[in-house]
Amino acid sequence: MKKLAIGIDIGGTRTKIGLVDLETGRVADRVIRPTETQDDTRFLQEIGEAIEQFKARAETEQLSIAGVGIGVPSFVFANGTVDSTYGFLEFMEDYPLAGKIQEQHQLPCRVDNDARLVALGESLYGQGRGYRRVLVLTLGTGLGLGFTIDGQLDGSLPFAHMGGHLTITTNDTVCYCGKTGCLESLVAASGIALMANRLGWSQKYPHLPMTAETIFAEKQRGNSDAEAIVREYTGYLKTGIDNYVNLYAPDCIVLGGGIAKGLKPEIGSLHNPGLLNPYKAYKTVLTLSVLEEEAGILGSAALFN
Repeated sequence: MKKLAIGIDIGGTRTKIGLVDLETGRVADRVIRPTETQDDTRFLQEIGEAIEQFKARAETEQLSIAGVGIGVPSFVFANGTVDSTYGFLEFMEDYPLAGKIQEQHQLPCRVDNDARLVALGESLYGQGRGYRRVLVLTLGTGLGLGFTIDGQLDGSLPFAHMGGHLTITTNDTVCYCGKTGCLESLVAASGIALMANRLGWSQKYPHLPMTAETIFAEKQRGNSDAEAIVREYTGYLKTGIDNYVNLYAPDCIVLGGGIAKGLKPEIGSLHNPGLLNPYKAYKTVLTLSVLEEEAGILGSAALFN
């Protein structure tokens, strides 16, 4: 009999909700909605409609749903209370999310940090499958970090969810965390925009959007400014990855998120194996996600594996 769970990945602009077959890692059904960031009632109503839709489908097919897993950009306590999303979701301060979902839908609910759950999805169903120690970096509006060992999260609570805030340079880029030269502020989408601004991108190329996708594409076309931006960007990312190797000794490093798609031509240069390694025979595989948007859905549902 199929083992089903609902996975919810709350993102910066969109919330992705999926009905997952946990044995195969297949997202059997999916709903994507704009993320409601201001109103608690609307937020619960919108994800609740999808939950009830999936419950009805499971009932029709005479299948049961083990529970609802949710990924949130925050520290989350063991009882499913969200600590803070630092203004991203205005109402989600000391917020008993798991309790509200359980009460409204009569299903068990488990909540964890979103980047950790992306890593869980990658380790069980994606590029990290078959590796013992898997590190996943999600590159998008921020830098999410998740680490798994033998297909399990590294600890019951997301104490390292701020691991993207690693100081790697002394330049004048100030991150919202308060640090200067923070990795997240440099390798997130805002970091690419900052580098492009310094080169006067909008003035030189008013017809080209100042986005990561455009800049990576222009680099492939031989645009010298785009080449300079990508060179600076990948230099910071490489430094971060080499530091994470010494912290986590991952067997596999997976890069995901919207920015990662443009890194395919650069993937071979993002780690220096000649540096001092955790142990003499240490090697790691650096790769790009193939699950892409489904990783967070799968990892959230996998809280019920």
